[in-house]
Amino acid sequence: MIRPDDAIAVMFSKEQVRQRKLAHFLKTFGTDALPDGTELAAMMGKFQFFIDGWNHVPDEIYAIPEIRKFYQHFYEVWPYWFFFCDLHTETLQMMTLCLLPSLKGFKRVGEPKAAVEYDPLDLVRFIEKNFGPLNAMMERAGMSEMDIYHRTRDIFLYYGLPFDAEWNLFHL
Repeated sequence: MIRPDDAIAVMFSKEQVRQRKLAHFLKTFGTDALPDGTELAAMMGKFQFFIDGWNHVPDEIYAIPEIRKFYQHFYEVWPYWFFFCDLHTETLQMMTLCLLPSLKGFKRVGEPKAAVEYDPLDLVRFIEKNFGPLNAMMERAGMSEMDIYHRTRDIFLYYGLPFDAEWNLFHL
């Protein structure tokens, strides 16, 4: 059983990324392999995904075509990111950027991090599309409407979007 302080780190190798191999991951975390109820609920927000093999490349992962294609494929076969991803890390954000259709990256001299621009509507569409899979996992985990409400709020806040609690409570 997963404890509250546990994290699940998933590392995809360069070969897995290039060949889009997910069989090993799906054997353990595919919908047929996942538990139900409290065991599944304990997995919410525990996953961090990593890509190995591009450590020497200065580009951000969302700017590397092979990684973008891998995450696009990963999302097609396992769209449960909103349920499983840890919202205290940038994992979900980096994965999301790999799915957005149009990105413009830039780096300012002297600043350690690069910035990326995208159409905000692309992000809104992505978020909207993901509430179905999120709700399906939360229902399978036996979580309450209030749990669903809180996770929805946390996702809005994770992406830096406003969350009108009063309005959203009545429009879930």
